[in-house]
Amino acid sequence: MDGSEAKKPSHEGNISSLVRKNCSQLFLVYAGLWRDFMPSAPDFLRQCGLGDRNMTILRDPSNSFFENGVSSEINSVEALLKWHYDFLTEQSHINEVYSMGNSAGGYGAILYGCMLGIDKVYAFSPSGPLRLEHLQGIINHADGRTEVNVFYDPKHRRDAFFAEALGECKGVILHPSPEHIDDGHYVFMGMMERGELPNIFPPFKGSGDAAA
Repeated sequence: MDGSEAKKPSHEGNISSLVRKNCSQLFLVYAGLWRDFMPSAPDFLRQCGLGDRNMTILRDPSNSFFENGVSSEINSVEALLKWHYDFLTEQSHINEVYSMGNSAGGYGAILYGCMLGIDKVYAFSPSGPLRLEHLQGIINHADGRTEVNVFYDPKHRRDAFFAEALGECKGVILHPSPEHIDDGHYVFMGMMERGELPNIFPPFKGSGDAAA
């Protein structure tokens, strides 16, 4: 047995977790304003090649780039950061943590990934009107401890401006789409449809705490 456990959605349905005791990796997934990842979670996991990993999906009901938390109880950056710390403390089998997100979720993945000091961030077409300077400060404060991977279409001017500004920060690696591909703001969907996502994530790593 792999020790899998699908936890009931918590905090007003805005946090859902799949715990796999035989895996030492956790992916924190931040949904964008269009609630990507949420309705089609099984397909998303399969197409990303992450169906065998620990996974937590977070949704922002206030559409505020996760700056107002995710619920009436977790209603600030500080409260959501504490929730992350508490959750990670409970998962003793986890020793690698990654975050990912698309659009506004990409902003959330970078924001919390860098504040938590996790291993790597995967941000697709990250955005955040009026928040660029703040996010640059968060990344610079992390001082390269967290690798931030930013995927974007350089032909989408708004996304290119945001991504390339982040690229000036230590620890940020830019991944522009090839010139012949026109993904626009939907780089994540394009990469998923082309079957490219499993190639960018780390291979499965087992856990010493795997269930017998």
